[in-house]
Amino acid sequence: MGRIPETELDSLKSSVDLAALVRSKGIELKKHGSKDLAGLSPFTEEKTPSFIVTPGKNLWHCMSSGQGGSVIDFVMKYDGVSFREAVELLRTKNPSLYRSAGPVRKSTVPKLPPPIEFDADDQTLFGQVLAYYAGRLKENKAAVDYLKKRGLWEEEALATFRIGYADRTLGLTLPHKNRKDGAEIRTRLQRLGIYRESGHEHFNGSLVFPVID
Repeated sequence: MGRIPETELDSLKSSVDLAALVRSKGIELKKHGSKDLAGLSPFTEEKTPSFIVTPGKNLWHCMSSGQGGSVIDFVMKYDGVSFREAVELLRTKNPSLYRSAGPVRKSTVPKLPPPIEFDADDQTLFGQVLAYYAGRLKENKAAVDYLKKRGLWEEEALATFRIGYADRTLGLTLPHKNRKDGAEIRTRLQRLGIYRESGHEHFNGSLVFPVID
C-alpha cells in the first residue's frame, strides 16, 4: 500500500501544465519549431536556449545536460527534492511549486508545511501526528479502497477511533536530519514510537489504529 499507484502518477504527469510551471520559475519559453518551446536551461550555464518543453507530451529535455522527463522529474531536479516529495507537492498543488527557488540546489528545508508544532508537549505532539495520519488516510485511494473492501469504511467510526494511514510523507514535512531542528524533532518522535532508530517512520505503509486510554 506504500507505493504510489501508476494511474495517479500518470494523472499528475498529464494534468499539471509543465510549461506554466517552468515559466513560474522565471524561465522564459519561446516557440521552437511547430510543437516545442525553448528557453535557457536552469541546470547549466548557457547563453543559447537548449531547454526544450513539448507541451503536447508535457515533457522537457535539457540538451546541455542530457536530462529530461516529466513534470515530476522537473520538480525533483529544480527544487532538489525526492521523488515522493515532488509527487506530494504536485498532488497538493503546493504554492511553493510556482515560486522561483533561485539557483538550483539540494534543499534541506521542507516545502510542505509541517503538521506538528516542534515546541508542543509530547501528548500534543503525538495527537498532531495521529491527526496527520487521519488526514492522509482520506487522501490515499488504495487505503480507502482497502477499508471499503473489508467493510470498515464508516466516517463516524474513523473519526471516533482516529484511524489513519502512515504514507511515508511525515518526514517530507520535517527539516532534514542534518539540521539541528530536524534532528531534535526526529529524536522526540523516536521517543514517542513514531520513528525507528533507522530514521524511518515506524508504521510506514500501514493503517494506524491508535489505542486511546
